[in-house]
Amino acid sequence: MASQRNGALTCALVLGGGGAVGVGWQTGLLTGLGEASVDLAGADSIVGTSAGALVGALLSSGREVTDALVSLAGLGQSMDPDSLAAGDEAFLRAMRQASLDTDSQHALQAIGRAAQEASTPAEDVYLGLFGTLDGTAWPAGFRCTAIDTDTGELVVWDEGSGVSLLHAVASSCAVPVLFPTVTIKGHRYMDGGLLSHVNATAAPPTDVLVVLSCHPLRSQGAGGGGSLAASLTPEAELAPLRQSRRLVAVEPDFSDIEAPANMMDPNLAIQAFQIGKRQASGEAAAIQAAWNF
Repeated sequence: MASQRNGALTCALVLGGGGAVGVGWQTGLLTGLGEASVDLAGADSIVGTSAGALVGALLSSGREVTDALVSLAGLGQSMDPDSLAAGDEAFLRAMRQASLDTDSQHALQAIGRAAQEASTPAEDVYLGLFGTLDGTAWPAGFRCTAIDTDTGELVVWDEGSGVSLLHAVASSCAVPVLFPTVTIKGHRYMDGGLLSHVNATAAPPTDVLVVLSCHPLRSQGAGGGGSLAASLTPEAELAPLRQSRRLVAVEPDFSDIEAPANMMDPNLAIQAFQIGKRQASGEAAAIQAAWNF
């Protein structure tokens, strides 16, 4: 990772959660930005949540982000569309039930219990979906988020955590009830995007913050993208950060995808990839202006 660009401005990139559709969209967007000479792999810090954890791990490792589509292909082979749809609905039901609890940590603990008790693919089978990261050293400046199923606390994995990149990313992507929890050092972890889609506050202070949100910036809570905090839209989370740094936030235009879309459907990923790539041409200028490319 470069420490600075043009000897001046530092930049953090935040990649939000959004299932298989989010992986496709972010991959397409980053591919299109690269073709427009906006290479976000040069950010000083890259923070990923769920879908963004997989894409961010590849980007910060100097890998082709399209390698993420290999994991989606494996998902499609290991779980049929009906199973994915049923699992996604079970997850949303658990989220809606938990959202009735006014204490978000209690709600996360309830989801954690449901995740541990759910009938899911075996953990080793799930970890196999992230084989593209097997043996990859932890890239400098990369962070990803997960939630401890017992405590409900957010954990931010980084190169000092003593966790393999594969396990850290898999834990960040472990949608509860649909996928198994991931065991790390005797604790079990699940998707880092349950309370916030973006977790932008996990990024270190920098001059510039670029956020790629897989959900509309004003989307709300369970049923509106899958987070518990009904009042904490991505835009509400980003508002205070706009006061202290240059911030560019990009949201998807999924109007071409027939609603209601199952965000976990890998068959929609290629369509989302093309959407992201188209959007890149319209977003490159704002990122260039903020980061002085």
